[in-house]
Amino acid sequence: MAAANEDELFLLTDRQCSSILDWAAEQPRNGGVLQAFLASLALAALQPKEALALRARDMELADNGSGVLLIGPQEQKHRREASGDAGTIRRVPACTELVAILKEEITRRDLRPHDAIFVLDDGRALTAPVYRKIWQQARAAVLEAYEIDSPLGRNISALRDTCIAAWLTNGDQTAAHILAVAECAGMSAPRLAERFAQCLRKPMPDEIPWDRMKAAFRIPGPPSEPALAARRP
Repeated sequence: MAAANEDELFLLTDRQCSSILDWAAEQPRNGGVLQAFLASLALAALQPKEALALRARDMELADNGSGVLLIGPQEQKHRREASGDAGTIRRVPACTELVAILKEEITRRDLRPHDAIFVLDDGRALTAPVYRKIWQQARAAVLEAYEIDSPLGRNISALRDTCIAAWLTNGDQTAAHILAVAECAGMSAPRLAERFAQCLRKPMPDEIPWDRMKAAFRIPGPPSEPALAARRP
């Protein structure tokens, strides 16, 4: 079997994502934090390192169920905290389901603004080796046997990819929409279009502005000769 291209998409279904979040919540140890962490990837398309850097102050969670996550460049995080400079902040919308999960975790642990969101129940930080192990356990518990042996969800980044794909396919796919998705995902529009090309529909013939395309590519003819002035006798 040929090795899978790391850029090839193997997207989870909505049912599989929901089942994984439910499985995490049911764990007797660290269930709340694991569900919240995985939900931030599956519902807000965060990278794991971005999620781990979140603190309670980085979340704007309204009572009406709306919310925004404030994501800063990781390489600038410590410099920004030391200088007080806000830097470039990416605003990622949080859906009602994610807002409810995060609020529950903040309340459960009585978090203060500077507290990290994703910390294990025994006080240890949630690290990459821990969440990778948990991801493999969740994958084995939720997927079918033939899916476990496939590239489907092999990496935890499948949650982020599935979220980005849903944002793309559920929108009107105009240039403005694609740019908005790219901004929320923290990647360039060309990179987004390249990686998620299979999620972008091709325009129908009646949607193509043929008149404007013809005008744009029209080749101008040679300039007309100016009329000679009549000579005076």
